[in-house]
Amino acid sequence: MPKSEDPAPLTIAHRPADEEEPLWETTVGALLRDMAALHAGRAALMWPEGEELREMTWRELLESAERAAGLILGRVSPGDPVAVWSANSADWVVLEYGAALAGTPLVPVNTALTDAEAAHQLRDSGARLLLAAETFRGRALRERATALAAELPAPCPVLGMDARRSAPRPEPGALPSPAPGSPFLIQYTSGTTGTPKGAVLSHLACVNSGRFGMAALHEPGSHEIYCSPLPLNHVGASVCAVLTAASVGGTYVLAPSFDAATVLRLVERSRATILGLVPTMMTDILACPDLRTRDLSSLRVVCGGGSTVPPELIRRLEDGLGARLAIAYGQSESPYATSTGLSDDDVTKAETLGRPCAHREARIARLGSGETAELGEHGELLIRSPLNMTGYHARPEETARTLGADGWLRTGDICSMDAGGVLRVHGRSREVIIRGGENIYPREVEEALLAHDAVADAAVVGLPDERLGEKVAAFVRLVPGAAAGPGELEFFARSRLAAFKVPRVWDFVEGFPLTASGKIRKHVLREGLLNRSEEVRGQVGDLGQQSGPPG
Repeated sequence: MPKSEDPAPLTIAHRPADEEEPLWETTVGALLRDMAALHAGRAALMWPEGEELREMTWRELLESAERAAGLILGRVSPGDPVAVWSANSADWVVLEYGAALAGTPLVPVNTALTDAEAAHQLRDSGARLLLAAETFRGRALRERATALAAELPAPCPVLGMDARRSAPRPEPGALPSPAPGSPFLIQYTSGTTGTPKGAVLSHLACVNSGRFGMAALHEPGSHEIYCSPLPLNHVGASVCAVLTAASVGGTYVLAPSFDAATVLRLVERSRATILGLVPTMMTDILACPDLRTRDLSSLRVVCGGGSTVPPELIRRLEDGLGARLAIAYGQSESPYATSTGLSDDDVTKAETLGRPCAHREARIARLGSGETAELGEHGELLIRSPLNMTGYHARPEETARTLGADGWLRTGDICSMDAGGVLRVHGRSREVIIRGGENIYPREVEEALLAHDAVADAAVVGLPDERLGEKVAAFVRLVPGAAAGPGELEFFARSRLAAFKVPRVWDFVEGFPLTASGKIRKHVLREGLLNRSEEVRGQVGDLGQQSGPPG
């Protein structure tokens, strides 16, 4: 559990792991069985359906998950990856637990992906079964899934999300007993190369990440009701909300998607005690007229993450919702790695990552030498923990570049550490752009733009955005004599990238500032554009900038 004070001040930027509480050597399926035994009649899951707020008890969730496990094992073997492609739904949560009971790693596929992006994840993961929703935002998702699965090198049947409802419940003892260290999730995340990689997370890592994350939020003896509109295809929901709530026998309240009025209504009706949001959602919640009319007296904590939160927004949020804010930090490779405390001041919540959660050792490594930095010195944040990923699926070379033989995970984030073990972030060595809580990797966007015949070169950076945290900007050098405007390039990019990755600001250049080794000096481009911010704002329409919710 994160501590507001350490017994002894640190002397270098290296904080040993807090191992006072032993790890739970267990699986997600075993956690489900334990909670069904302890809290059989308590709601494990709530979700809106029309005007009703539906619920499923822990006993009912176990029975449904066992049916899902039986369905899965009727088509694949333990250890075979199973993909799920759907927006948030109760069926998604049932399948998460069902795959855990079946011992089949779950491969979440983002509904915002293009067919090419989704096909890569299915092929790379070796998925042997795909469960898909019928539609997503009016598009025939299951039809798309069937077409993609037909092109895979190995058979991959496609089933509906609710197929388990007609499946028989397995006989007692018929399901496997996976080891705590066996894979639970293959969570796809992009690297600086732009090639999405599947971070393999074990049952032990996910159960304990959720458990120790809850330690920063939980009021002992209370029944926690955790409401989250975050997408289940991210660890921010599948681990840091679903399993965080499960660790204390709490109730997970699922929002199908984010809409401020709907979320406020869910908090009121479910009597939620914890609400998970990214900063973009916080801003929309505060602007929603329903905030003044909903009874939010049950709400005690807001858990934020995804990008930094300005101090003024923290104050407005805590005053407006009558709750305290905790900021969490993590990656697909290391979920719920750090957290601020509820009693921390606004500046600590706004400007730091808090302290490492239990069983996570952290240090700041000097760039280049890798030596441990001094307190306050900038360097790369490294985390060593049994709760990190075990590696990238089928990518040993990329694993070795990120996860050393000594167990240290390179986060790619430039941070510093103070004497209390509090981590402050200063930048991202991997240049990741965080737009509304979604990670965007410039190289992936650049490669998509370079596929256009008129584009000779491209450089992508993040620019500040008051609502989304950051927006994507593309600097483009056209092929001599070629012509292409923002509208054409945006349409082209949308055919190859998820919508939230498409640049909103375009700047056409004749050349790029280069380093001695020929690399584009992106910080020079970014600073030059920011210096012309008044001009940029005046050309919003011409530059192709757009507003709206992420993706």
